[in-house]
Amino acid sequence: MRPKFFFVTAGVLALVGAIVAGVMLFGGTSVRDYVAQNYARSSTMDRGSEKAYTSPRSPSETSTEIVDAWTPVSQYPSAGGIFLRYSDDMVLIQPRSGGSVIRVDDVERAHRHYYGILGGVWGWSSGHGEAFRGRGPGAGK
Repeated sequence: MRPKFFFVTAGVLALVGAIVAGVMLFGGTSVRDYVAQNYARSSTMDRGSEKAYTSPRSPSETSTEIVDAWTPVSQYPSAGGIFLRYSDDMVLIQPRSGGSVIRVDDVERAHRHYYGILGGVWGWSSGHGEAFRGRGPGAGK
């Protein structure tokens, strides 16, 4: 009976591995991959390091599609567009005639670029480490 248990366990692990591999191959591994696979690339609309894509749908519809596929850490709608923050990436969805433009960039670079809009919204009010005070013995003195 013991060998049967090992074969069943091996079969279950192989199935789980196949599912994970399929998701990674066909679903992408990040929101950046999702946008690249599901929207039309528009390199003429790139700005600096931001990669641009287009959608025939409105910013709110496009945002809903992306959020349904990849849940962001936070979202911020503004007059400049809808900002979606992920652990490594930022997605900005802006209106354009006939739909939306989707801009994807590194979250750190995007925060510096859009600080005037996102300054306190995404929680970074200072550079990394500048606000850390140690909190060790004698903290609060």
